[in-house]
Parts: sequence; C-alpha cells; structure tokens
Amino acid sequence: MNPIFFLLAGCALVVDDDDTDGLRTCAQVHADFVAEAARIRSCTDDAQCGLVLTGTSCGCTRDWVARRGVDTAGFYALIDEALGLGCDLGLTSTCDCPEAEGFDCAGGTCTWDYVDPDALPACRADDGDPYTVEGASIAGSLLAVTVSASGGCAEHDWTLCWPDQSFAESSPVQARLELLHDDHDDPCDAIITEDLVFDLAPLARAWHEAYGTGPGSMVVVIGDERLAWSF
Repeated sequence: MNPIFFLLAGCALVVDDDDTDGLRTCAQVHADFVAEAARIRSCTDDAQCGLVLTGTSCGCTRDWVARRGVDTAGFYALIDEALGLGCDLGLTSTCDCPEAEGFDCAGGTCTWDYVDPDALPACRADDGDPYTVEGASIAGSLLAVTVSASGGCAEHDWTLCWPDQSFAESSPVQARLELLHDDHDDPCDAIITEDLVFDLAPLARAWHEAYGTGPGSMVVVIGDERLAWSF
C-alpha cells in the first residue's frame, strides 16, 4: 500500500488497546482497515482506477485512489470506528498537491499518475524532422551534442528524449537517448550545425530510483556515440 496518509488535526490520538470496555481494540480496527484498503485499491490495469478516497490525506492528489465503482462504505465505516475509539490508523500526510495525469495501477494498487516535470520525455526521433549527430560528450551532468540538419531560414527546436524509459542491462547499464527535432517547416536546404547542451540529472535520478543510492555509472548512447558517464 502506498505511503500516503491521513492527517488528523496535526496529531494522532492513541488509546490503550486493553482499555476498550468491551469494544473492539485499535489493533483489530487497524487490521481490518488495512485489509479493506488493500481490497478496494487492488487493480490489474490503469483503467480500473479513478475513485478518489477523499479524507485520506490533506486533500488533492495526496488522497488515496481506489477502483472505479467499488463500494467504499466499509472503508469509511472503519475510519469512523477508529475516530470513535481514538485509534491511530498510522495515517499522516504531506500537504502538497503534485501534478498528476490521471490514475495509475502501480504494483497492483491504484494511485495517481504523478507528473515529474523534470523527467526526460518518452519521445522519439522518428516523430520529428531528420538530423545527424556529429559528436557528443559529457561533462559533469551536462550532455553536449553537435547536430547537423537541413535548414537555415528558421529557428529549430530540439528535445532530449528517453524513448524506452528503462535501462538496458549490461555492465554498466545503458540508456539510449534520441533527439526530437522540429524544424518548423524551414524552407531552406543549407546544412546547418548546432551545438546543444542538455542536463542529464533526471537520468541520474532514474538510475538511483532503479539501483539505489551511492555512486552510479552508465553508458549513454545517442546517435553513433557511446559515452561512459559516472555520477
């Protein structure tokens, strides 16, 4: 279950499980709550997800997400029971509202499909205009690429793409990058050369998410260039 939690007036109330005067214990309520949350949030496909469980965080895109059309009466009844007993369900929350593009089934659990504005996009060179990589190098986290293309009468736009969004397993792992080139229908046919610079920090973050903390290394492939990079 995702570590997104419910904030209750800035603190949690806890009662002694042994002092319930015949009522169910907090441990019992909590166990039932965890099981019910897992049931209504379980999924096998992104399209199943989309029911926002309001009140399970500070709000917005930190609220939990369940399957569409699922009956949530039992889930909210357990929250009410916990509040009545003064039980801590172990729910706290950050109160930011990260941007999301709909919903996701991640690891079998419904959640938000969060947007990472700094991530390298999954675009492809084939979706843009032709170009040639003339050379490339890496200094620190900066990728410098020299490209050539037909043009000369309009400004061209370039986007660094990570089409596969995954690393090819080798030693070290490899990331194949491409450039999405938009020549804005440049009518000229001179051969122009441009020197481009891109920040590879998002690629390093993706490596750490996949392989853990500490020093990392990979081979960055762009065009015919294969660049060893340590970070």
